[in-house]
This record gives sequence, C-alpha cells and structure tokens, in this order.
Amino acid sequence: MISRIFQTLVITCLVLLASGCVSTVNNPSQMIVGSWKSELGGFTVTVEYTQGTVRIGDYDAVPYHIDEGKLILAQEGSQPRMLRFPSADEMIQTDTLTGTDHKFVRVK
Repeated sequence: MISRIFQTLVITCLVLLASGCVSTVNNPSQMIVGSWKSELGGFTVTVEYTQGTVRIGDYDAVPYHIDEGKLILAQEGSQPRMLRFPSADEMIQTDTLTGTDHKFVRVK
C-alpha cells in the first residue's frame, strides 16, 4: 500500500515538473521580457525587451513580434533571428541569414 502511494506521488511530481518546464521553455514571448546584456564589437550593450518592444541602450524602442520561435523586428533591414533559451538567464539569437549566434545573459 505505501509502495503504491509512493509510486503515485513520484509520478505526480515528475509530471508536474515536466509540465512546468515545457510551459516555460515553449513560450519565448514570456521568456524574452526583461533586461539582457551582451557584447557587440567589444562593447557591452544592454537590451530591454517588453511585451512587444525592444530598446537597445538609450535608443528609441522598436516594435517586435515572435513567430514560431523567430524574433522579427519592425525595422527596415533587420534579419529575423531564431531564439533559444538554454536556461531562464541565457538567450541565444541566431541570425537566419548568416547562422551567427549571439549570446545574451539576463540582468538581475
């Protein structure tokens, strides 16, 4: 009897843990929101994403949207970028034209 209860408890915990990971990982629109730091041309830059705009440093915010894991800026000449989140505090954007990865770390 105790063994059966233990098995049920373990399975329930694993299902809850897996579903929590899936909902977070599969939603880049929520994961991207916040401040991120990266290096560009030898300089540290801070990028801030809100729900629909991105601001780099002190420049004006630019609208964006995410479609099937691609970050698309509403700015002429910008290339879509594939988004990956290896962890909650790390974001990698891959340029779809060149295949170049750009790593960002969340600012806490």
